[in-house]
Amino acid sequence: MASVTLEMLKRYLERFGWSRYQAVDEPFEEEGIIRTGWHASEADEGYTMDIDPVVEKNCLSFRVTRILSAPLDSTPRERLSDLWLAMSYINYRIILGKFAYDPSDGEVRFSIDVPIDLNTFTYEQFTHTMRVVILTTERYAPVLRRIAAGELTADKFIAEDREGAMRQIREAFGGLLRGLLEALERGSDDSDTPKRRDEDDDPEALERGSDDSDTPKRRDEDDDLKEV
Repeated sequence: MASVTLEMLKRYLERFGWSRYQAVDEPFEEEGIIRTGWHASEADEGYTMDIDPVVEKNCLSFRVTRILSAPLDSTPRERLSDLWLAMSYINYRIILGKFAYDPSDGEVRFSIDVPIDLNTFTYEQFTHTMRVVILTTERYAPVLRRIAAGELTADKFIAEDREGAMRQIREAFGGLLRGLLEALERGSDDSDTPKRRDEDDDPEALERGSDDSDTPKRRDEDDDLKEV
């Protein structure tokens, strides 16, 4: 974990193409964090991300903070229930990362925590993690914001998402089936091609066959000739 430093993370960010970031001191922490962010579009309010080497736990944390705020004391209970259900469903669906809710202030965040012990954290691992953070946040954060605002229910979101997943499966299966049929059709075309005679590859065999056909066949009657 000692090999994962803020200086290394800065170099990775520069190499990734992100030059807007700042190193921020953490209370009671020596290593500090890097704060950066991005905008999905010019009209989007954007997202803030903290990259935090958590030395005491031997992990590197990527956190997209304050995706939305839904305080317990001011958010209708049905919206909170929908929000929690949708977050649970999303966490079940994804592989890396998790959405979490802080009941103390209603903050929703997304994070990926990468364990690092004796090994270093390569640039390839960094870019992989960054892509997952960005794509997952941009895909699901707008949905969660709509649910918290009462514009969408969890049931409708889950039904639409599952239908989309099933559609992808059907399309993938259809492509696989088409490929199999095309392979079978090509195999059938090959089997209809007349097979080449082996003799065609052996001119001497053809010559021998021609000579044999020109030799007069012995009459069976010769064995039955009577003595004169």
